[in-house]
Amino acid sequence: MPVSAVPTERLAPTHINKRFGRYSVLSAYGLPLMPLGRPGAALSHWLIWATYHSLGLWLIAALVVLLVNHNHQQGQQMAANLAAPKVWDVYVFEKQGLSRALGKDAAPGYQVLQVKAVDPDTVTFKVSSVTYKRESGTDKAISMDNLMLDSYFLTNPISLERQQLAPLFAQGTIISARRPEHIYIDGGIVRPRPKPKPLYEGPKLNQANQKGIEYFRQGLWTEALSAFQRGAEQGDAWSQYNLGDMYLKGQSTEQDTQQACLWFKRAAEQNHPKAKIALKHCS
Repeated sequence: MPVSAVPTERLAPTHINKRFGRYSVLSAYGLPLMPLGRPGAALSHWLIWATYHSLGLWLIAALVVLLVNHNHQQGQQMAANLAAPKVWDVYVFEKQGLSRALGKDAAPGYQVLQVKAVDPDTVTFKVSSVTYKRESGTDKAISMDNLMLDSYFLTNPISLERQQLAPLFAQGTIISARRPEHIYIDGGIVRPRPKPKPLYEGPKLNQANQKGIEYFRQGLWTEALSAFQRGAEQGDAWSQYNLGDMYLKGQSTEQDTQQACLWFKRAAEQNHPKAKIALKHCS
């Protein structure tokens, strides 16, 4: 037991409590907090006894305050999670209360639910295929990465109205509503690791334009013109500029300033720098 009363005879001889006499000492995790009996007759025994009593009371009070504060903060965090649910949040539900909310009957127990989707009015959950007899079973499942198993959740999800969540928490149907820190809850992995961002975040290269450049460098102007045409019709600004340039120079086609300026204009509308310069020469 973390908190217990220990007879002084069982304490080490070097311990100051050995001076108190034969009585018990209240201890927590092996740390003596408060003597639970009368000290010896000597004044020093009484002074030491009173000092320990005062320190013990303050330590116990501090522990109680810390525990209450921790529970309060935890409750506030869960309430915030319920008010603004996010995908991957993990809930523990009392099964009978959850079944009543869905208009069904069920045996007692606890289930783990994970948010799959959030809409303005509803929250969709994946539901664990396992029902636990005790709440501690859900904590163990979360800490052992069970949520990452393909078979852990039932095939069919359930949906609850967002406005139901706070009342269900208040009445004890929702036991906890926790949000992963990165990918973990209590050391257990509860969501896939986010994919890293691509190293290149610039504009995507159009495949038709790239092919057109390759043909152009080989002197295959007919193929280049056809490739640039495909890219231009797909809305790629570089393809539009390159196609206009080929029309302007009459490469693999008759020189057509009107067509050239048309494609330069479309590219310039996408802020293509070279097209803007070329467009200045169009009347």
